Amino acid sequence: MKIIDYLKSNKVYILLYILFILLFNINVYIDPGIDMGKDSLIYLNLIFALALVLFMIYDFFKKKKEFDTILDTVKVIDSVDIDEEFKDGIEKELIRQIKEEHIYWMNKMEKIEDELKDANDYMTDWIHQVKIPISILEIMSKRVDDTEISKNINREIKRIDSLVEQALYIIRSGEYSSDFSIEEVEIDKVIRSVIKKNRYLFIYNKLEIDIKETGFSVYTDRKWISHIIELIIDNACKYSHKGGKIEIYQEQREKSRVIHIKDYGEGIDKVDLDRIFEKGFTGKNGRNRFKSTGMGLYISKKILTALGDDIEVNSVEGEFCDVSIIFNKGHDFFKVMQ
Repeated sequence: MKIIDYLKSNKVYILLYILFILLFNINVYIDPGIDMGKDSLIYLNLIFALALVLFMIYDFFKKKKEFDTILDTVKVIDSVDIDEEFKDGIEKELIRQIKEEHIYWMNKMEKIEDELKDANDYMTDWIHQVKIPISILEIMSKRVDDTEISKNINREIKRIDSLVEQALYIIRSGEYSSDFSIEEVEIDKVIRSVIKKNRYLFIYNKLEIDIKETGFSVYTDRKWISHIIELIIDNACKYSHKGGKIEIYQEQREKSRVIHIKDYGEGIDKVDLDRIFEKGFTGKNGRNRFKSTGMGLYISKKILTALGDDIEVNSVEGEFCDVSIIFNKGHDFFKVMQ
């Protein structure tokens, strides 16, 4: 408890006391039957004021002690024996009610956590199960005689597979730290693997891909960084014009190394740039054309921050969009794993 909090909670009594002193002084001043000199009245007022200050100091420390006792008890309320720790009174009743509320909400939270865990387990199992028919459909699409129809079917199957994969990562992102596996990762290998996996996007959209070798490794989580790069490349393909170009190159900074994934497509409206990392924010292009979920950049920012890294976006609408994954040097992975 702070002195300012004490004064605020007792301001009515303080004002009442001041009003009493004021009325006393007025009465002395206007009552001809009371003969009291000016110096005596000032002296009496000082005594009243000193009495008020001394009482408030005593009452403050008394209530602070009671407040601290209750606060310390609340922190370990699960193990507190109320009947032994407190005598009958307001404090005992207050602690009893707090403990009852604490038990009620803890039970409710445990129930919700169990329900969420069951839902996550079901969704994770469903995602793994649905991948089987997706793989079968992919094989079947190759047997379609019409090449163009086969390509279109395969493109949509790949898109479904990508969305299912994204759903799996969104489920995992709730407890991402427990899913981290930090190792030395060659960024070039990750980029090539992602490009190979999503080559249909480049073929279908007739996109040119210009990859400049980065030649460096970082300590990070391989699965998560692969997923983040895949999300960014998917967006770059999605918002590029047919026959356009996507560039992937590195930048060396004083305290970091940066991977740029740059497309020359629709870009991002200046108004939307400050909000692109917000959960569920889709922006003008996402709403108008692709019905985006608004989760990709949000998850990417969340995971990279947890890994001690960062992500930035620089864009001019109608010209380009440059997404930078920033690997900071010397971050503490012991903290990451906590």
